Amino acid sequence: MAVCWHVVLVNPYRIPFAIVAAALLCFAAAPAAANIVASFQSDSVIFYGTGARKNTLRKSGLTPLLRGRPDWTPMIDVEAIGKRAGKKWTLSNVTCLPPDYDRCLLLLAENGVTGLALREYDVTVSALVEGGFSLPPGPTQAVWYDGDNIMVAGNSGPGTITANGVPRLLKLWKRGEPLYAARTIFAATPDVEAVHPIFSLSGGGLFQAVEITYPGDRRELYHFGWEQNFKQSRVPPKAVLLDFFQGQAIVLLRESWSFNGKRYPAGSLVSYPMAPLLGPASITIVEQAYVPPAGFGIINAKSGRDRLYIALRGAAGDRLVSIRKGAPDWPVQDINLPGSGMMTLITASNLADVALIRRTTGGEDNYFIVGRGRARQIEP
Repeated sequence: MAVCWHVVLVNPYRIPFAIVAAALLCFAAAPAAANIVASFQSDSVIFYGTGARKNTLRKSGLTPLLRGRPDWTPMIDVEAIGKRAGKKWTLSNVTCLPPDYDRCLLLLAENGVTGLALREYDVTVSALVEGGFSLPPGPTQAVWYDGDNIMVAGNSGPGTITANGVPRLLKLWKRGEPLYAARTIFAATPDVEAVHPIFSLSGGGLFQAVEITYPGDRRELYHFGWEQNFKQSRVPPKAVLLDFFQGQAIVLLRESWSFNGKRYPAGSLVSYPMAPLLGPASITIVEQAYVPPAGFGIINAKSGRDRLYIALRGAAGDRLVSIRKGAPDWPVQDINLPGSGMMTLITASNLADVALIRRTTGGEDNYFIVGRGRARQIEP
């Protein structure tokens, strides 16, 4: 799933709020993990950020990956396209359009330059798309809408950027038209701190959303639904959308919440099906998906096909579990990961039900594929 998600440290069990806030600020600007961009694409995985060719986005088939011996081949040479443009680019994030994944939106960073440049790349010809989506460095976030349109928050002209340099408009931008002429599909108030568009294709369907952040870490979550309008989720103001799993939104609560006569504890995961919310009646049906054990907080969650992978952190160290959708409870399974040290849940596959994990021990990073048997260490 080619989506850039917030990675959030929340522990309702006596972790000081200052630590939680610092972790949030640190993780929210990063892709799947610090200096790492990775996602599964149908029967393959793409990876960027370490190894001998760390400025090249590489690709491996799923079968060799599951054997612990990925067959990495170059997919996008970021250094080469930067040289052709007279830039020293590195890759901040990439989203490729399913089901073929041959058109990709690149968000590119350059040392000493504020913001990210946007470019559209065609994998089939190994080149930037002539006349494709392109923006100079700025406060840009962009994801696909369909083959000819993207959802973009960026500098689209006077009045579209706040005094703090944050885009306040989300636009539906058609390839070939100027950005200022693109249709505005959401307008935030001038005190907005972030507009984060979301595109997700999983086994449960295609979902698009926007998360709006205001001062005090107050958040609003809208799903793109019936007749192309945004429907606001009814989760509380500090809840964070982590992923979509089997047609359900998976949301982390950072404060306790009472809804329809039931109380959901802070630090837990709740889910709600997308179909009733996106229909004309706009009904939100909430259920408890997971409550972490005492002493642990949820770092992140990523959707596989039949399992939702959850990374936990506590005084006893990091843990990895998976849960399955069930009634009345979602069954939990512990996952054994070799070694010790900080763990990062990078991404998961909704086809093969596996996840890519980084474990950092003594400053050394090791990468593992988990699911479908024992954990396998791989060379990225």
